[in-house]
Amino acid sequence: MADPFIPKAGTAYLFPNQKKEEDWQADYTGTLILPEDIQPNGSYWVYVTNKVNAQGKPFVKVALGNAFIPKTQESAKGADVEDDGDVPF
Repeated sequence: MADPFIPKAGTAYLFPNQKKEEDWQADYTGTLILPEDIQPNGSYWVYVTNKVNAQGKPFVKVALGNAFIPKTQESAKGADVEDDGDVPF
């Protein structure tokens, strides 16, 4: 028998719930493997993509990662660069 599929850390694969009998039950089920560096109450990005496997069955891929922290306007303009006063112009 083949080993069970284990997703990479930070990803999940959700498949239609084959045991769903009532509206309140989940449409999809799966397992999410959290990255080791995840912090409680942190901000993270989430990507969700609809896919189809090799057998033609639909599933949803979920990816989770650390939130992107954009540079501030000042640092983007070079405000954090040291000025040595020896500028030729």
